[in-house]
Amino acid sequence: MHAVPGIRECAIVSTCNRTELYASGEHASITALQEWMHDWHGARRGEFREYLFTLQRRMAVVHLLKVTSGMDSMVLGEPQVVGQVKQAWQSAQEHQTLGTILDRLFQHSFQTSKLVRSETGIGHNPVTLPFAALKLAHQIFGDVNRLSALMIGAGEMIEDCARHFSSQGIRAMTICNRSPERAKLLAEQFNATPIGLDGLGETLADHDMVIACTGSSTPLVDRDMIRKALARRRNQPMFVLDLSVPRNVDPGVGEFGDVYLYTVDDLREIAEHGHRKRTEALDAATKIVDGQAEAFDRWLNLHAAGETLKSLRHRAFDERDKLLDQARRELAAGRDADDVLARFGHRLTNRLLHAPSMQLRRAAEITDEELMAAARKLLLDDPS
Repeated sequence: MHAVPGIRECAIVSTCNRTELYASGEHASITALQEWMHDWHGARRGEFREYLFTLQRRMAVVHLLKVTSGMDSMVLGEPQVVGQVKQAWQSAQEHQTLGTILDRLFQHSFQTSKLVRSETGIGHNPVTLPFAALKLAHQIFGDVNRLSALMIGAGEMIEDCARHFSSQGIRAMTICNRSPERAKLLAEQFNATPIGLDGLGETLADHDMVIACTGSSTPLVDRDMIRKALARRRNQPMFVLDLSVPRNVDPGVGEFGDVYLYTVDDLREIAEHGHRKRTEALDAATKIVDGQAEAFDRWLNLHAAGETLKSLRHRAFDERDKLLDQARRELAAGRDADDVLARFGHRLTNRLLHAPSMQLRRAAEITDEELMAAARKLLLDDPS
């Protein structure tokens, strides 16, 4: 991507549901970038163009700030996306495709994300079932790092729960499934222990949390199994979560004083409440992003002014050095020193004033009052 004509800086952000190309350059071509992406993936030219969107300048800045802050995610406020954006930034750094502008933009997005998460409630409330499940477990047991969990099933919901629990550092996990092969396949992803359904009753007592989600039409966990497990645990509490429809856990299990039984409906209520709370925080987060985008705009303008001044100084020094060489040759040829100095000063003044003089003449010819006023303010310190 960095080799596309006109691209001076670039980075690629890739998450589970987005691929975004970030580029900066004086003559960067959006069409060239689209064609590059098609070529890279071996697609026909323009095949996916109707599905692409383009944001430039401030809109692109605002977009990245929102993405990094979790405001543009499928799950509002999700924390994983900031890590994925950091991976994109680090990858671009390693391949030396970042320059001053994009490097500053990405670091600015990380600062904005931290502000949004610390000053709003956008990431504070559970909005997914696995997140809600872990939140409940934390309320019951406190630190979840010392707990063990038994996952009954091996479908998508159990996999999501296992992934979320594993990412939060749970002590141990067991995957129980009717198919031992399927249990083993899932367990390998999370360093868990696989068992068949025939070992369910024996292993219940070894776990603080039980999460069930299978296609079984009858309960897999009954009162007698839980009663025996509690006796072996000496009545240490158990958190039992039934995410199945129909139920995989006998509702009577909840009558035991040391069992905290929740269903998928309980979790949905918690998740919906969390989503409402996060949505309420969205207005405050948007205000923070708008303010941070303005701050980046100010830096960008200062940076552009700095580059202009650098070019202006370089041109002035270049003209000076050329005329100094000419003056030295004249002195070496025996010319009068005062005459040489006078000619040097005259030539340097003409050279430095030539470009602005030409632009002012053109402005006068076309009656460009705005440019002429700016020139008076800039060159003569005249505010009128």
